[in-house]
Amino acid sequence: MKVVIACLNSKYIHSSLAPWCLASGVKAYCGNDVDFKVMEATINGDIDEFASRIIAEKPDVVSFSCYIWNVLKTIEACSLVKEKLRCKIIVGGPEVSYRADDVLNKYSFVDYVLCGEGEETFPELINKIKACENYSDVAGLAYRLDDKIIINDEKEYIGTPVSPYIDEYFENLSGRICYIETSRGCPYRCAYCLSGRCSPLRFFDLDRVKNDIIKLSNSGTKTVKFVDRTFNANSKRANEIISFILENRGGAIPENVCFHFEIAGDILTEETYHLLSIAPEGLFQLEIGMQSFNEETLKIINRKTDTERLVKNIEKLVASGNMHIHIDLIAGLTGENIKSFERSFDIGYNLKAHMLQMGFLKLLHGADMRENPDKYPCVFSDTPPYEVIKTPWLSEDELKSLKRCEDALERMYNSGRFLYTLDYLLNDCGYTPFRLFYEFGNSVKGSKMSLSDYAVEIYNHFAEKSDSEILREKLICDMLSCSSALQIPDVLKRKDKDYKKLKKHFVEFSGKYNKIAVLYKSGKVFVVDQNGKKDLHGRFVGEFYNLNDFE
Repeated sequence: MKVVIACLNSKYIHSSLAPWCLASGVKAYCGNDVDFKVMEATINGDIDEFASRIIAEKPDVVSFSCYIWNVLKTIEACSLVKEKLRCKIIVGGPEVSYRADDVLNKYSFVDYVLCGEGEETFPELINKIKACENYSDVAGLAYRLDDKIIINDEKEYIGTPVSPYIDEYFENLSGRICYIETSRGCPYRCAYCLSGRCSPLRFFDLDRVKNDIIKLSNSGTKTVKFVDRTFNANSKRANEIISFILENRGGAIPENVCFHFEIAGDILTEETYHLLSIAPEGLFQLEIGMQSFNEETLKIINRKTDTERLVKNIEKLVASGNMHIHIDLIAGLTGENIKSFERSFDIGYNLKAHMLQMGFLKLLHGADMRENPDKYPCVFSDTPPYEVIKTPWLSEDELKSLKRCEDALERMYNSGRFLYTLDYLLNDCGYTPFRLFYEFGNSVKGSKMSLSDYAVEIYNHFAEKSDSEILREKLICDMLSCSSALQIPDVLKRKDKDYKKLKKHFVEFSGKYNKIAVLYKSGKVFVVDQNGKKDLHGRFVGEFYNLNDFE
């Protein structure tokens, strides 16, 4: 029997864990007469070509993992495969698990929807299909029977599922980002999220986790991402994992591997902070969900957060200077109007994390926000990713404006490309963070332009509201810090009479600097080694010297 386990990733660099969880289950629980193959592609690729590759394998069963970012393309692939093959098609994952009856009613080419965990139930279903046995007792299975849709009850799982890191996984990884799951479920029940609903929080065997960390670290990957929804839900266990990584770095764990955790910032303990703060620079990345600083909104959406402690802990983590810190806000939450969101944005920005992600509420199948519209009223798109369109607190126009604000935030701050410029505008020109990005984002014409053209947009917009010469100098410093291939726009160029003399001095002085800018207004010389060290924003580290010292 031939089984293809398929998945469409968002990008090539990402390697979904789900198909390998299913594959490991097949390997563990199906006999040698079941031949399986994991096949991956991306949502931006040619779906016809992906379907043709699957068809060429002539499988008896094809499974697909479905998420909001890939479900439309996945359904298209299912249809194409079923047109050419008399095979069974199984779909699973959060985008279909909570609407199994709808999927089976809508898509005749889908034979089964598997809800819940699949490491055991997927191979159980495969075995029953192979033996032509009744599958009415397969937990979480939805199927058709005499024009009726039957949905079997899910079961509660305990313990540690089989490891997805089989030999075939490493053969296919090819240095991409890899993912590790050390727990399943979440201690919280946030109304917009599924993690707390999927299953009670349980932790996997710690010795297995440590063994998996070593395997993944030596796979050729540069980044190992923990997919635990709240990595520090059990602080003692989190500390043991962090300590294990610290103790083995440079030995069993290569020094060039980075580990990414998603944590709840307000429950961070002093011991966990200490372990993180003593880590070598770049070893750890942290993602911290804030969502909002509106206390009433947090209460309504069941987001239990000590906001004062959250702020203090994020400030401490950023101040340690050795980790990339990523924090999140969500626009469109219940009770959050534009003024409330502006306050949350300004608080978040002023924490000075390396990335402030501004997301937009998505009404997921199975989430409380979707299932209780009276409590959580809003209008949202009826196609994935089901993003909010308007709420009683935010108009459609305001949300569109926030989208443009997000674009400016991504290009100016999260990209790390205009940090000198932003510091100047925010500290010396009277802007607040939200107003700066909101105003500028809504003034930019066109969504696609080069970095040089975007710098010109910034200059033209802010020149009249600042000292245009200082603004020009800040933009020059930013551009030299970001790329060795950039062409400085004509509007930012000046003839520097001292350039050759100063460049010769710095080359002789250091033997390595290769870019220099004379900043007459500031009385400085900016020098950057574009072959040298980068900071946590990914920028070349530059240095400022007093111009008078070289006259």
